[in-house]
Order: sequence, then C-alpha cells, then structure tokens
Amino acid sequence: MKQVRKIISAYVNQNYHVSLMLVFYFELTNIYIEKQKTFKEYVLLFFLTFLAYGYLKKKLPISKKQLNLFFCSMYFIGILYTSIYFFYLDLINMFLIVLLTCLSFFYRNPYFSNKSLRKNPIIKILTISICWALLTCIFLNPNLPKITKFEVFHFFERLFFIISICLLFEINDYDEDSSFQMSFPNIYGIKATRIVAIFFIYVSLYFLLQGFKDSSLYVISILTMSLLSQILILTVKPKSHFYFTRLWAEALPILPFLILRFNLFIDFF
Repeated sequence: MKQVRKIISAYVNQNYHVSLMLVFYFELTNIYIEKQKTFKEYVLLFFLTFLAYGYLKKKLPISKKQLNLFFCSMYFIGILYTSIYFFYLDLINMFLIVLLTCLSFFYRNPYFSNKSLRKNPIIKILTISICWALLTCIFLNPNLPKITKFEVFHFFERLFFIISICLLFEINDYDEDSSFQMSFPNIYGIKATRIVAIFFIYVSLYFLLQGFKDSSLYVISILTMSLLSQILILTVKPKSHFYFTRLWAEALPILPFLILRFNLFIDFF
C-alpha cells in the first residue's frame, strides 16, 4: 500500500496527472466542435503541458534513481517531439506556441522574480486560465482562421471555469506560497474567494447555454462537472489533503468525458 501511494504521488507531483487532465479538456473541446481526433495532437498537448509545468516547478521531489531516469527520459522525448512537431504547424498555431511559451517564461521570470506574472494574485490566475483555455480551445482548432461564435462561447466557458478551479487551489494554498506577495484569499478572504469562484462557475454556464439553446448530453455532462466543482469549492480548506486537490480536483474533466463515452457505448449496443 505504501508503494502504491509513492507511485500515485510520483504520478501527480511530476506533472503527469495535470498534463493528462489537460488532454481530457482538449477531448471535451473536440466533442464540442465535432472535430476529427488525431492521436499526435493529444501527445503534443501532453508534452507541451508536461514541459511547461516542469519549468514552472521550483523543485522535483523525486527520490529514486529509476524515477529520475524515467522523468529525464520523458523530458528529453517531450522536447524532441514538440520541437519536430512545431515546424509542421501553421503560422497561427506557431504564434500560439510562442505566445504560451512567453507567458510561461514571464509567469516565473528567472531573472527578475519580483516582476514575474505570478507576483500579482489576479494576473497569476488570469495567466494560468488564459493559457489553459488557449491550449484546449483555440490551439490546433481547424476553424482557427475563421472561428465561429459557437467556438468563442466555448472559449469563454472554459476560461471562466478554469478561473474558478484556480481559485479553489488558491484556497488550498492559503498563505503557503512565499514566492509572491499575497494570494487572492489572503487579500480578500476565503469566504469571498469561494463566492467569486462559484460566481465564475455560473458565468461559464452562461456561455455554455449561449452555445446550446437546447438540452443535450454534452450540456448535462458539463452541468454535472460544474455541480461537483461547486461542492469542491465549498468544502476545500487551507492545506486540504493531497488527494482532495491535486488528484481529484484536477481530474474533473474525466467526469463529463465518461458520461459522453458511456452514452456512445450504449448507442453501440
């Protein structure tokens, strides 16, 4: 049992979990816009997230040499894969990669730490949310040169939802991160942070319902995820258990994915 916990901790702490969950968000977008799926795109998205979070982390809590070797190998494969794939992208997607790379760099500026984007609690949350929304809703979108209003609604739905999830993690990390001045709940209080986070959940649902005038299974799946998100926001506490936040809160996109896939499974039979 102890070994299993070590494996789960390694999976979460070394960015595999967050990278995989971003792929699930991307898959929800593909279902939303009915886009044909390409396995290479999922791999690219996974490695882009993995490399970005690897750069943003201050330290890597890896104790065993085998894990070190595996992590370094993943890093090497990720750099090689994304570098090659970059030159096959169109100019717009190349620009998005450069933009996201710059945002990641300035989010944790190694040369002027007092001027990094994460120093300001509001800019910090907006930077993370915009990066996630761009990467899962806009990047690799075949309609990007002429994006539809339907897809714009989806972008803002994802953006405001991610903001609420960021605020959830802010409550968990209350007064813990000394690398920036004050977090959102430090300044405005935990109660106010909960209210703002839930408010943004409903803002995201507003954009969801703008895109879908009628009820659909996709809408039901997102509503279910939003309901669970509200429960997490209301129950999260400073320094909540590792599995509560890093594992379960980040795994929220799996729920609508399973609902949608289960329906396809039923239709198949």
